[in-house]
Amino acid sequence: MLKEREMGADVARPRQSVQSVERTLDLLEALAAAQGEVSITNLAQRTGLHVSTVHRLLATLVHRGYVRQNRESSRYYLGSKMALLGEGAPRYTELRLQAQTALSALTDLIDETTNLVVLEDTAAVYIDQVQCKQVVRLFTAIGNRVPLQCTAAGKVLLSYVPADARDRVIERLDFRSYTPRSIASRSALVAALDGVRRSGYALDEEEYQTGVRCVAVPVLGLDGQPVAAISVSAPAHRLPRARAVEILPAMRRAAAAVTANMGAPRR
Repeated sequence: MLKEREMGADVARPRQSVQSVERTLDLLEALAAAQGEVSITNLAQRTGLHVSTVHRLLATLVHRGYVRQNRESSRYYLGSKMALLGEGAPRYTELRLQAQTALSALTDLIDETTNLVVLEDTAAVYIDQVQCKQVVRLFTAIGNRVPLQCTAAGKVLLSYVPADARDRVIERLDFRSYTPRSIASRSALVAALDGVRRSGYALDEEEYQTGVRCVAVPVLGLDGQPVAAISVSAPAHRLPRARAVEILPAMRRAAAAVTANMGAPRR
């Protein structure tokens, strides 16, 4: 039955339609309709596609960040990158709009790349970025997910999560050594997060990528709780620790400007 659906699909499609695109869109629509995690078998039933076809398409969508997989249940759900294609997640759209001016001003001031990052499950997700004009720049695609324990933004965001919830997140982290400087244990991460809460900022000292240093501060919502982080990333030789600390006041002003924009009336 499934084979007939796939083989006969060309008949119903417009002449200029691309089968692989049609199937991918069917899959994304099925994931959206599920409104939660769903298995490959269920997706195959919803779309009328072979399980092998669903698996192949999902692998690509996961790689690109449009779909995520819960490693505990092996089920799939729509990823944060989908929110960046339209108005599907107004909180991200609104947050990006409120932060654009502040990010641009910060980049112009320090001439380094600035990022807007949010917490999603066990990862930090880039939802906006303003590139600097330096010849050597770092390119992190919007929608990319990075580990919490060895990135500046990830540590800032995780440090403000209530203790019980934070412990549950930490239990699910993959303490992989991305570089020799990566935080590789729960105890080391907890100690680092305590330091972040005390100082109000976090550093990534070449913990995720060798030769790259980042610094991040929280963006507070109107309730005083962090809704995002602003980070600055640059080649380590251009952003030594002293320089990272030096630009903190400007970063905090940018974060405060985003918070103020959230409370400003619409024009």
